[in-house]
Amino acid sequence: MNNIILHIAPYINAISLVLGIVLGLLLIFTNRANQKANRFLGYILIITVLWQCWLVATTNNLFRYYEFIDWVPFSNLLAIGPCIYFYSKYSSSNTFAFRARDFVHFIPLLIEWFVFFRLISNVSIENHQVYTMLSTRFVIQLLAVISIGSYSYFALKKLKALNLESGPEQRLEFNWLSRLIRIFALLWLVWIPYMLVNTLIFNHYISDYDVYPLHIVIWIFTFWMFAKIFLKPEIVLLETEKKKERLKKTPSKEIVDQAKWLNEKMKAEKYYLNPELTLQSLSKELDLHANTISQIFNEGLNKSFSDVVNEYRIKAVIEKLNSAIYAQFTILGIAYESGFNSKTTFNRAFKKFTGKTPVAYKEELNNS
Repeated sequence: MNNIILHIAPYINAISLVLGIVLGLLLIFTNRANQKANRFLGYILIITVLWQCWLVATTNNLFRYYEFIDWVPFSNLLAIGPCIYFYSKYSSSNTFAFRARDFVHFIPLLIEWFVFFRLISNVSIENHQVYTMLSTRFVIQLLAVISIGSYSYFALKKLKALNLESGPEQRLEFNWLSRLIRIFALLWLVWIPYMLVNTLIFNHYISDYDVYPLHIVIWIFTFWMFAKIFLKPEIVLLETEKKKERLKKTPSKEIVDQAKWLNEKMKAEKYYLNPELTLQSLSKELDLHANTISQIFNEGLNKSFSDVVNEYRIKAVIEKLNSAIYAQFTILGIAYESGFNSKTTFNRAFKKFTGKTPVAYKEELNNS
């Protein structure tokens, strides 16, 4: 088995490194709809390529022939987790902007570099120092897996919250993004058994050639995912242009009349007070197809279903905040009474429709 791997390894390395560099640079520099988000995926791919370069250098004993390679920080694994998080932030919000304080997420990477250069400056051929290098490599890889898992969890939690207040099209996008993050996190979790076995049982003596199949699996899935992401923004761009074209069209009188009727129906029946209200459940109540209702909202009111429902709920909240009957209620209690079932969704919707946070609005109300 090792002989087969020994013969095909150089070709696998050459192809994966070239593809990784090209795709990573395309993600970073190509001007597309999701370029800001794609840049972080490009950084992840470049980091993975550098890690693959380290494997090539190790298995071919290049460190012995080219001493300067020792000083190249091939491992930047503690930056992958933050990159996943910021990719999800840019992908799920058009208003998100990377700020100076966000660099705090990359402090672990600086610590990783410090430890690396500290060890390299004191390296020798003594066995205990070589063992220290291997043990440090194990700790960094373990911390990287924990970091990737943690950031993936927070990214998925954020997407789940956004999913609750989104329309059908946005939900499909968020579900696709959630699946992508889960698969990528799972790819890194497969390293844990290898690291534990190699460190605790074989004392770092497993050959790098023995884990080439694992590398191949990770590379195949990584390239597949990132190539799919690189091609997807074009579809997003086309959908955006189609939506703009639809908005330019003047709605027909029939749609306007239907929108007026639907608006009055929502007010009269107060469907929005139901926290479990969905487009499908509303279609059953009105005996209309869900697509028809969505079309009426989009073309007649120029709003999505979730925006219409949240706007009614916010109006109900404001009405209750101005009523003495609800003076003893908390803001969150009033929100739940008005149809919201998530604090995050309520806060975001309130800020969107009023320009203020619920607390700020209530303070101004009390002062007046």
